[in-house]
Amino acid sequence: MMERILEKRNFHLIFSLFLALLVLLIYSNTFYASFHFDDTMHIVENYLIRDLSNFFEILRAQRGVTMLTFALNYALGGLNVVGYHVVNITIHIVNGILVYLLLYYTIRRFEGVEQWWARKIAAFTALLFAVHPVQTQAVTYIVQRMESLSSMFYLLGLLFFIKAVDAGTRTRRGLLYGGVVLAYMLGFYSKEIAVTLPAIVFLYDLCFVNRGNIKGMGQRLPLYGALTLLLIYFVVSTVVPAGGFGDLSKEAQALSYRDPSAGFGVKSIASLEYLFTQFNVLLYYIVLLLVPVNQNLDYDFPISRGLFETPVVKEGTVLNIPILPPVVSLVILLVIIGVGVYLFARGRREGSLRKLMVSFFIFWFFIILSPTSSFIPIIDVIFEHRVYLASVGFFAIFVLCMDAGFGCLAQRKESRTP
Repeated sequence: MMERILEKRNFHLIFSLFLALLVLLIYSNTFYASFHFDDTMHIVENYLIRDLSNFFEILRAQRGVTMLTFALNYALGGLNVVGYHVVNITIHIVNGILVYLLLYYTIRRFEGVEQWWARKIAAFTALLFAVHPVQTQAVTYIVQRMESLSSMFYLLGLLFFIKAVDAGTRTRRGLLYGGVVLAYMLGFYSKEIAVTLPAIVFLYDLCFVNRGNIKGMGQRLPLYGALTLLLIYFVVSTVVPAGGFGDLSKEAQALSYRDPSAGFGVKSIASLEYLFTQFNVLLYYIVLLLVPVNQNLDYDFPISRGLFETPVVKEGTVLNIPILPPVVSLVILLVIIGVGVYLFARGRREGSLRKLMVSFFIFWFFIILSPTSSFIPIIDVIFEHRVYLASVGFFAIFVLCMDAGFGCLAQRKESRTP
């Protein structure tokens, strides 16, 4: 029955409509959710966005692309929250469809893979991404349109690259490479988390286009050159002056804080303490994706003062797991990364789709979280919206592993049948 549905000619459209309706149903009670926290400084009290004649001034802001969408929302409905939520939910629906296409086109790159199986893996991954409770903050917290919009351009950039590789003409390939560069720019100026896109494009090229052969990537040097120049420019012109990859723009910091919210100027936490804390935060993100309970908009996450020291959890703090010394989390994370390296080597040698995909998405998870989970301090050590795009890696691996597990059970059942 499932195979018959998956093999339908118009399955892409059917699935997209189903995903959209499911997301609308899940978030149907959020359309009147009020402004909270940073919504005030970015939207409610931001008089710049109240006049579209400030178009270029808005666009020149640190996260100008997202701020421009807020200005458009204000022009259409003022401070009526419904319009803002409609846009946020629409972006999330689009991202779910883009995740589906990313998985589908990736799997179809391998010869001998049946179309229905590619659609199944892609569809279940996209559905998990779209409906998982951990996405609530990125969708319903209006100002975190920054995260979801940047993620949308990130996914579009990667999809443009995939289509460019298979383009039949030089002109079409050039236009699609231009799309990658444009998506990178729009993503970064939506939120700086898009800065890692060149690394993901390179990794995708290595894993799925050249199957581990780095020599074959030379023909795309102009694209990598353009992305590298943009990366350098973004870091020098925006990230360094702003102090890092914080969740507040430079303008918002000036309005609300005497001290920076991100960067080495943060006084409340040292670089090493932040790094040690992030070992526990990264593991906590994984646990939260696996068991999404005790979610929180504003965590009181314990700060780790030493690598081998158990952090102090304040009374009343509710977390999913006991917080252990950072060295324990570090060992677990290194094992996961080691598995990624091992699977890449095996997948390259064997031409194994499943091994290469699991390897790629392990690195995807860590690379996308690297701007906010590094040694550059940010006042808020953890936010659920930060795992929004990185979660695609977790869901893809989960679906692939579950599919493999059910496949093994089915084979054993068949072998026992007389």
